Amino acid sequence: MAIPEIPDIKTLMEAGVHFGHASGRWHPKMKPYIFATRDKLHIIDLEKTREKLAETLTILEKRVREGKVIVLVGSKKQVSERVKKIGEELNIPYVEVRWPGGIMTNFAEMQKSITRMKKTEEFLESGDKTKMIKKERVMLESELVRMHHKFGGLRNLTKKPDALFVIDPSYEKNAIKEGRHEGLEIFGIIDTNCDPQNVDHMIPANDDGPKSISLLLDLIEETIRNGQKAISLSSVSKEAVAQPELEVEVTLPEGEEVAEEVEETKAEEALAATKKRV
Repeated sequence: MAIPEIPDIKTLMEAGVHFGHASGRWHPKMKPYIFATRDKLHIIDLEKTREKLAETLTILEKRVREGKVIVLVGSKKQVSERVKKIGEELNIPYVEVRWPGGIMTNFAEMQKSITRMKKTEEFLESGDKTKMIKKERVMLESELVRMHHKFGGLRNLTKKPDALFVIDPSYEKNAIKEGRHEGLEIFGIIDTNCDPQNVDHMIPANDDGPKSISLLLDLIEETIRNGQKAISLSSVSKEAVAQPELEVEVTLPEGEEVAEEVEETKAEEALAATKKRV
């Protein structure tokens, strides 16, 4: 499976991918990716954006194809709903609200919270909740809402992830900090106010504009989907190879059957003649 087609410069410009932050709010290490300054606003070099898009999406697709667990992180208002939608459609872990501290560094405790959330769901879905007084039931339902808010996107995370894909690392500082501490591979969409050294694979782009974010998340979603399809095709191929050989019943040609019968008859006649002589 290949990565999606990288948009041309005109398409990227129409989506506003080239708009950076104000020139007074920039990170010096982003200088190689800044094309110019217009009206005190940095303009991102879209040629560099296209290069990094091709490079980063290729690595992302490869990681998905290898079965790596990647958490999609984006809690800004502009991206949270889309991050949740992608996570649910592709069945991948995601964080679309404020990063809950300790997800990586205290993974065992987070797992306990997720287990409690699932047990609470089962309890409220069963008939046992009718045995509770109204106040207790309302309190339990409120607690479940809070747990969904914090851990809903991580409910199927059974082991520490292998990588994070972060939209705006400067906003998701806690996620970056924990990811770095745990040695996770980090992908990121970074604007001119971000430190590119905080991520392993970067896409320099406008991480605030709705059109820019929508275009970039479309590419990320398609890339992950392609990687998942490659896994499915690989599994089907392995199953086909592993199929047991069919047992084939060999039927002798009619002439050979007759020959065998004649031989058996001769043997029986010879045995009878021997018995007579005795």
